[in-house]
Amino acid sequence: MMKIETIVGDVVLLLLQEVESLKEMGIQKNKIYARIAGYDENGIWIEHPNFQIPRMKDPTNKDTKITTETVTASVLIAWPFITSIVHFPNVEGFDFPNPFDLHFGFDIEN
Repeated sequence: MMKIETIVGDVVLLLLQEVESLKEMGIQKNKIYARIAGYDENGIWIEHPNFQIPRMKDPTNKDTKITTETVTASVLIAWPFITSIVHFPNVEGFDFPNPFDLHFGFDIEN
């Protein structure tokens, strides 16, 4: 029997529904590969290595131009969005790999 704690740290395929609500987090398709950072009663935490956050050079000056910085973030995908999780135990490149050298949540053709 598979237990969810075995997927933490691995890359899995997440099959999602209602993706429109997740687009602001960079999730564009209903099938994404993601490294699992953890899980809790709210959902699955995935690693997002290319998350854009705003930065101001001088936060006290309202005229300062806002730029963005790329950071690694943990993103919660709530359980209702998850249709299924596909785990690849002992498959090279999926046990603690770094597929994000390409880009986050790369697409799979529907």
